[in-house]
Amino acid sequence: MQLRSPESTQSDFQKDTIIGHAIKSCSFNMFDEALFQQRLDDFKPEPLIIPVDPTKEIEILMVAEDNINIDLAKVNYLNLLNNDEIKKICEDTIREYGVGTCGPPAFYGTTDVHFELHERLAKFLRMEDSIVYCYGFLTLSHSIAAFCRERDVVFVDERANLAIEQGLDIALSKVVKFTHNDPEDFKAKVQEVIAKEKKKTRKFLVVEGISWRTGKLCPLPEFIAVAEEFKIRVFLEESHSLGVFGATGRGLTEYYNIDPQRIDMIFGTFEGAIGSIGGFSAGSYIAIEHHRMFGSAYMYSASLPTYLVKVVLKSIELLGDAPRKFSGLAKTFNHFLEKECRFKVESHPEAPFKLIGIKPKTDEIKVYQYCKERGVHFIQSDEGLVINLNVSLLDEKEKLERVYEVLKGASELIA
Repeated sequence: MQLRSPESTQSDFQKDTIIGHAIKSCSFNMFDEALFQQRLDDFKPEPLIIPVDPTKEIEILMVAEDNINIDLAKVNYLNLLNNDEIKKICEDTIREYGVGTCGPPAFYGTTDVHFELHERLAKFLRMEDSIVYCYGFLTLSHSIAAFCRERDVVFVDERANLAIEQGLDIALSKVVKFTHNDPEDFKAKVQEVIAKEKKKTRKFLVVEGISWRTGKLCPLPEFIAVAEEFKIRVFLEESHSLGVFGATGRGLTEYYNIDPQRIDMIFGTFEGAIGSIGGFSAGSYIAIEHHRMFGSAYMYSASLPTYLVKVVLKSIELLGDAPRKFSGLAKTFNHFLEKECRFKVESHPEAPFKLIGIKPKTDEIKVYQYCKERGVHFIQSDEGLVINLNVSLLDEKEKLERVYEVLKGASELIA
């Protein structure tokens, strides 16, 4: 083999350098500035978020409850946010574990307390296993995306909440929507899909126990009957039914006396009756193990802080007869709104929040402002007026009577 001399090596290097500069110069001269500018001008990507209308006033409601103000905007159905035992447990847990795990569950983000909750929650829901997510919205979206694939068909309510919609977008599955809470339309849509399909596909049904948008109660037995007839997997979202439906707060399976094993996955947030943040998914051992491997929000997000895990454990322990008492409050409050105030209540009588539809919009604003000025605070949303109930109203008769008095006055204002 002939070796190059240092002189020849330097010469070759200089030659390569000159050629490289020539190529770059040639490429630069060939660059079409006009075409580049045109493509930049034509590039108009969709916004990542919907821009806020600068002409629309946004109200941030901060209510400090006192003798004048009553907060019915906060989601605190069983009043667990005000429980002294829970506050003490939070303090003690923070002193022992800190405020966060600083890592995903699969790495160093799982503590013995997390394992305790997985076991306790599965037992409470009468499922084989469960896992816990750090954020409720991610729980709903990624619980769906962990299972559903592009080749699958997912049947979903036309009024499904935003988190479910996001999960379906991530999954890229074929989405078939049916009429809100209508098992007959669901069955018709299933039959249409089966009649058109060339080969069998996996099929899923996603339903909400209590609809976030309408407050309606899902007729779960009828949906399950259709799903079982056509061998469709059932996912039940229980964010607003867990803790307040069923004699012991186990949700719709207890409320309807349905064997939980007939449902493939129960998932939801802890941000309703349970008084914490984060969310959960419960199902068979195989389904939850699949979650641990394919739930991207579970794999790559820091785990739920340990003190908030303790909150969930204590909340389940404290449920007692609170679900039964809350059900009584919800039905009594619903009766008052419909019979005494003559309001049109869209939500189910036992729903934890009351959705009131008032038309025209000007009358809705009048009711909202009247109550706000008299210290009864709730939410004015795109769907209507939303009143979040709190079981503590049963023990504070004077406060409940004042709520009734103010709402009755508001109803007379638009009668």
